[in-house]
Amino acid sequence: MDDDLHALSGAYAVDALPYAEWVVFEEHLRGCAGCGTEVRRLRETAARLAGAVAVNPPPGLRPRLLAAARRPSPRPMLPLLGDAPARGDGLAPPPVARPWGGEGRRRKWGQGWGRRREQGPGQGRGWPARMLAGLAAVCAAAAVGLGAVAVDARRDSGGLAAESRRLAEANQRLSDANQRLAGVNRQVAETNQRLAGVNRQVAVLLAASDARTVRRPVASGGTATVVVSRSAGRLLFTSSGLPSLPESRGYELWLMGPGGPRPAGLLGRAEGGVTAPVLVTPLRGDERVALTVEPARGSPRPTTDPILLADLPAA
Repeated sequence: MDDDLHALSGAYAVDALPYAEWVVFEEHLRGCAGCGTEVRRLRETAARLAGAVAVNPPPGLRPRLLAAARRPSPRPMLPLLGDAPARGDGLAPPPVARPWGGEGRRRKWGQGWGRRREQGPGQGRGWPARMLAGLAAVCAAAAVGLGAVAVDARRDSGGLAAESRRLAEANQRLSDANQRLAGVNRQVAETNQRLAGVNRQVAVLLAASDARTVRRPVASGGTATVVVSRSAGRLLFTSSGLPSLPESRGYELWLMGPGGPRPAGLLGRAEGGVTAPVLVTPLRGDERVALTVEPARGSPRPTTDPILLADLPAA
């Protein structure tokens, strides 16, 4: 029975219960806090739904209603119960049709009031229709709540999609940076390998039994050092104290033999006044080494007079 009463909270919230069930549910509501909370929530939801669809009445409605209320309406005179006229033939009076449908049966004072309330205007379909109306209101409230949840879910999903795009872009930038870093690491590794190879060749050159060292001053300033070994077939050139040149100019090394000057490489920028060593392979007929100032990218033939010209040791 209690479960059935709990199920009446929706119809009670929208005033759709028959009088008898309304009285029973009122009694139940005094002792059931859960039903009281549910009724309050349903009434608030029904009020919000009604406010969402409310419209203003036509301007002429109020005057028409007031005029109809002031207009007198004729009331038919109905015979009182039990007041049938007497007949002289001694027979019983004919039955009188009573407006409430009872024939030959008097009703006690107040009897049937609850039923007249139940069958008032707009309630002729009985309590199942009112129950359905209450359930419809509850379902509408639930639909509104679910719609709000759906809107919030769509908003949250849109925010998550934007955040995912930003995260994907950040990951792409990080991937590009990692690729560039990998390229730099490869270049560093290749440079280290070249330097290791140069260091090994320098060690072989310096350890050769016929290695000879020649030091000569440079005309523009500084000192040049040449180490050559004919047996190892290597020549090492380095310098110190050379004047700095503009970015568009550089020092170029030349080997000179019977065929004329041959480019042997550009000197790197000096660090601490000392240029990086240049390791070259001289030909058998090369007799001299020269240094000139050329364009920064070098020249196939000398374009200026040598600022250094040194003889190489014979084999």
